[in-house]
Amino acid sequence: PGQKMTTLALSASLRPSAAAKTSRRRRVEPKLARAFTAPEADDDAHNDRRQQIVGWAASALLLSAPHTARAETMKDTYIAAGKYAFLEKEFNDLRYAGVKEVVPGLASGVPGDESSVDAVKVTYDAEKISHEKLMQTYWKHVDPTRGDGQFKENGAKYRAAIWVDGPAERKEVETNLSRLQNSEIFGKGKALVTPVLDAPPKSFDPYPEDQWKALTNNPKAYEKDKVERQKAFDKLWGFVQYCANRLCGYVRFAPNCTGDCLETFPELRERNFGQPELIGDIKITGGSGR
Repeated sequence: PGQKMTTLALSASLRPSAAAKTSRRRRVEPKLARAFTAPEADDDAHNDRRQQIVGWAASALLLSAPHTARAETMKDTYIAAGKYAFLEKEFNDLRYAGVKEVVPGLASGVPGDESSVDAVKVTYDAEKISHEKLMQTYWKHVDPTRGDGQFKENGAKYRAAIWVDGPAERKEVETNLSRLQNSEIFGKGKALVTPVLDAPPKSFDPYPEDQWKALTNNPKAYEKDKVERQKAFDKLWGFVQYCANRLCGYVRFAPNCTGDCLETFPELRERNFGQPELIGDIKITGGSGR
């Protein structure tokens, strides 16, 4: 009997207990769970990765598209009106509006003389500023009645010229040239003789970069010419203060720009809205254009 009991005890000790079985199942079950859920986790990771790649591709397209669009809207225009330093400054001042670069140089192909003229090449973003808007600046800084120079800048090198790129630009420029002619803002009975040519010039040779921004870097060389240009600008495009019908305090901008001139500069209608015309009982009291 003692031997039998010993054998039974030994057998019992060799059999796993219920707790041990449970513990063993617990150790196995998580492995099984992981085995069954792993493919789903892999699918999720794959989907996340795919979405990330798609997102990167979309971002790349969005970033590249504006650069492409800007490249397609960059344009050049060539213009001449006396010493290049003055136009160079005026168009550099329009960088905030869409002008990207202003390069001064010598342009050839202007009728009447084989010599080249001082000119500038203006590179601009046509989505931000129109050619017509650029030309508004040009009209204010040119004397189109002269064919042998500009203001007090005499000689063939300082002749004025406009180069247009295609029929649309030609129509725009010639229409506004005709309007300004009809309005007689540049002088009663005076013909506007600035030539409108096909772009680009026959040749354009940029000045060395150390000669760029001439008016800023060497202002004394242009002092006298600057005074003459300022007088002409103030007379045509400045403002006057005046009294009308015994009431004072009125201000009118570019008072000589009337009739067809206002079709070229429509913003003047808004600026002068509500101001009496300079006719009748008028007394000029001040201003730059008096």
